[in-house]
Formats: sequence, C-alpha cells, structure tokens
Amino acid sequence: MSGIGDFKNLQSNELVKELTEYVNSTLPHFVASDEFEIITARKKNENQHSTAICAFMTNTCKSRFCFLPENAQKGSCSVDIGVYKGAILIYTIEAKVLPIPERSEHEYVYGTGGGIQRFKDEKHGLGNQDELIPFNGMIAYIKEQDFDYWHTQTNTWIEEAGWHDAEKLEKIDFNKIGRLKSIHQRIGGTYVYLDHFWVYVTDQDEG
Repeated sequence: MSGIGDFKNLQSNELVKELTEYVNSTLPHFVASDEFEIITARKKNENQHSTAICAFMTNTCKSRFCFLPENAQKGSCSVDIGVYKGAILIYTIEAKVLPIPERSEHEYVYGTGGGIQRFKDEKHGLGNQDELIPFNGMIAYIKEQDFDYWHTQTNTWIEEAGWHDAEKLEKIDFNKIGRLKSIHQRIGGTYVYLDHFWVYVTDQDEG
C-alpha cells in the first residue's frame, strides 16, 4: 500500500477538525436526547437512527452544520448522512447497525452493502461536484457486544477481505463512545481517511 505513509501526514482542514470535534463531544449525549427517544420510538433500525442523529446533531449545533439523511452521491448511490456547511457538502458518513440484522455482519467492511468498501470503490465520499472528499466517517449503532469485540471483528473482516494490514481500524478512545480511525486506498489510487464513531443504543424490535 505505497503512499500511505505520506497520507498519514495529511492534515484535515480546520472546518473538518471543528466538525469531528463537535461529533466527538456531542455523540455521547445522543441516546439521552429527545430526538433519539421520539424518532426511534416505534422503530430503531438503521434509517431511523440516522434520521434521529441528523436531527440531534443539527439542532444541538444550532445549524452551524447541517446533517442530512440519505445524501445523493455519484449516479444512483446515496450515503446515509451528508454534512453541510452552508451549501457545501464537506463530509459524508455511512452508518451501520451492529450486528447487522438479517444480513452479513461483515458489511460494515465489505460485501454488497459494505460500508468501507463503498468509500474504496468511490461510491461514497464525494462532494457537490462528485469530487472526492479525503476525510469522511462511519457511525456504528451498537446493540450487542462491546467496542473491543467489534474492533477485533472489523479487523478480522479486513483480513478476510484480503486488504492490506495498514487498512485496519486503529483505536483512539473507548469511553462513552468508541472512536477509531482508518485509511484506505480508493480504486483510483487516492486515499480516504475514515473517522469511526461507535455508540451504544438500546435494543428494540426492528419491525
């Protein structure tokens, strides 16, 4: 995976730093919020979680950033969350429930709906003009097991996919939320840096 060392030295711009710091400080309060309680009252699937988190994040920052669900990407693709500053799409986030109900759990990493895979394939992580955004994120809504378990699992799936060891998730902090990071080479040869935000959620019928 040549070039990854140089990419590790790439610094995100101040706006993305402000955004990720905001997510890190705010996400621990998500499951205690009105948005979480009301929006996921009847269903607590991936889409409802993402709708709730978009409302919560946008409301809490008083629209300094705007979080929108099901944001369009290239062609017919869409990513679970797009984050805007004004009219500019600055960051995209793919979301997964863990364990993924009724599908292969490894889709956090690879597969038909593979989260990280979509960034590598340049289907996710694109801006308003389909330009590649270097810094993006993933959110996991964790219903079972703990952060350490899923950290081991995701890195095992990366091995199973035959990806380079340098693409494994690196732990930053496991506290009220899980914070990790990873770097991946896209099919076009550029690199994408992913922030991983993991949050425990209350289990509920998927109905």
